[in-house]
Amino acid sequence: MIAGKFKSYKSAVEYLFALERAGIKYDLTNITKLLRITGNPHLNFKSIHVAGTNGKGSVASILNSALIESGIRTGLYTSPHISDFRERILVNGKFISKKFILDFVNVMHKEIEKIKPSFFEVTTAMAFSYFSKMKTEYAVIETGLGGRLDSTNIITPVLSVITGISLDHTEYLGNSISSITKEKGGIIKKRIPAVAGKLTAVSKKILLEIALEKSTSVLFSDRKKIIKITRRKETGFNFKIEKDETEYFFPVIGDYQTVNIATALCCLKILKDNEGPDVSRQIFKKSLINVVRNSHYKGRFELVSKHPKVITDISHNLQGINNIESNLKYFKFKKAVIIFGMMNDKNYADCIKELKRLKHPVIFTKPDYKRAAEPETLFSITKKDSEKILTQKKHKRSV
Repeated sequence: MIAGKFKSYKSAVEYLFALERAGIKYDLTNITKLLRITGNPHLNFKSIHVAGTNGKGSVASILNSALIESGIRTGLYTSPHISDFRERILVNGKFISKKFILDFVNVMHKEIEKIKPSFFEVTTAMAFSYFSKMKTEYAVIETGLGGRLDSTNIITPVLSVITGISLDHTEYLGNSISSITKEKGGIIKKRIPAVAGKLTAVSKKILLEIALEKSTSVLFSDRKKIIKITRRKETGFNFKIEKDETEYFFPVIGDYQTVNIATALCCLKILKDNEGPDVSRQIFKKSLINVVRNSHYKGRFELVSKHPKVITDISHNLQGINNIESNLKYFKFKKAVIIFGMMNDKNYADCIKELKRLKHPVIFTKPDYKRAAEPETLFSITKKDSEKILTQKKHKRSV
């Protein structure tokens, strides 16, 4: 154990969380300094870089599981975590050690005080250092925000992946699909192949232009429908892949997941074509079954209790909320009650309007987190809508 200011894992993590007061730093200056101090650990392993408004966690988790099941020592860096900070940094499905976190903070805290980096910048440097120490062969790296100036974009990956694109983090990425696509497309590197998921025509055009500038190509996973669901149940769905009679099972519900699976398949094909790992269909089948264990893949419309039936979901934007209606078709129930909380900097107004369309009772709550919106604030959206409807009815009567 390295002697230093912090004597326990708990105190070290509390220090890291306190860095959130620095807010979001959307540039590469601080991460460059941190990695230089730690010996540029990101140069010691191959990486796959995954960006996207929605779907990036799913695609990253599937790829991580596929590489692990292929016998490759693999790191996975995702955010945010659900219940344990260590969920963010995995090697072969195992959490980063508490000792490494404590030692890293003790070694780095003086430099952190000088540089004033954000929480995410420090955890990114920590992840890369851990992957290097653990001698990972590949690391699947998920962006935190955007792409072009995200801290993770310091890497030069063997493959760049962009999943879905919709409006989110508009204060940093711009308030249009075009501007957000350009930011996320910033992870595409010169002569490094890229894969993209289900995108609008506008986003596809922009990514193709970026790829042309970078002398590379983009493979769109939705160019044709290659996955057909054969059976849906409360724990996931069975499906078949085009020209393959094998039946696969994905232990997470949601028809939209077929796009993420197709994107992961395209990624694995490109890796193979570029002298990377060759993941057979049998290994891929096993990797899907074990994705929860290998990638700590939680919170995606997850059934956590059968009696009473309780489902948790981490959707945090309108595109994710839009999937609730179709996701509920996987379950048998007489009545649904939605308990809803959201961060104050998210587009909760449109999300609440979508929830109202479902016609299920909604209880507003607040996660134990400083960025969380107050329940009264969320409820006020419903009151405004009701008052607007009432005013419209009165206006029609007067006419």
